[in-house]
Amino acid sequence: MKFLLKFLFSLIVILLASGLPVLVGGFAAGELRLEIYFRTIRDVLESLWPVQDIAIMNFRAQQEMPLFPDIFAYISYSLQILTLAIIAAVVTALVFTVLTMMLPDRWREQVKLALYFLESIPDLLVIMLAQLAVIAFFKKTGILVSSIAVLGDDRIYWLPVLCLMILPMIQLYRLSMLTFQEEERQLYVEFARSLGYSKAITVLLHMFRNAMTSVFFQSKKTVWFMLSNLFVLELMFNLPGIILFWQENMTPEVFLVTVLSFFLPVFILYSIGEWYFLRRLYGREIV
Repeated sequence: MKFLLKFLFSLIVILLASGLPVLVGGFAAGELRLEIYFRTIRDVLESLWPVQDIAIMNFRAQQEMPLFPDIFAYISYSLQILTLAIIAAVVTALVFTVLTMMLPDRWREQVKLALYFLESIPDLLVIMLAQLAVIAFFKKTGILVSSIAVLGDDRIYWLPVLCLMILPMIQLYRLSMLTFQEEERQLYVEFARSLGYSKAITVLLHMFRNAMTSVFFQSKKTVWFMLSNLFVLELMFNLPGIILFWQENMTPEVFLVTVLSFFLPVFILYSIGEWYFLRRLYGREIV
């Protein structure tokens, strides 16, 4: 029931947000266009069925085009970049966290201080430095390791994924460090050490499983942070993703489909994850 209520409430909020440009335009003109706003919401609902008949004005092509199935190619590409970046960020952050937990306390504090500094670097700077590094490497060796912009129907993956995952990985790395250090102060860790378990065994077999619950819930903020950076990434690399597609075809229908295409997989993933980790937590399966 809680899952369904959250899902329905989220859908209603997304639907209401699809008509916000009408209200914003009214505020700019000094008007409160509530009637036009609710009429827009009604028109969006009516236009969603049948979905195969939804058409939009493509301003780049200057002609009306069907929304489906063409939009799936843009959605798929953006989700591929986002998914690969999330996996890379989570895996890298956890590996670095485990390795850092093996260090002495003094070195750990130095790592945390460095992470605080690195976390403040703008995402735009990371992208520009990555592109400049590729250009410099090409000039030095004549080897082009990756394109720095998409032309036509080309697709590039590893460089956009790297740029998208760096700052979220640093953020998740720091949060994971705090979580693991909190777990290190628990009684079961002292008990494990008193039994003669090494630091590596204690971290990998005991602390890791328990810390994953907190890391999972903390990763929500990281995912939304990555979503906010995706627009800048697609703009800088000229990626044919859904964010730029929506920018070029800014209609309530495209907004609704765009938000739902990201909201649904993230919502389902975290709903299943919450059910699993909360069941472990309250089922007293943590050891």
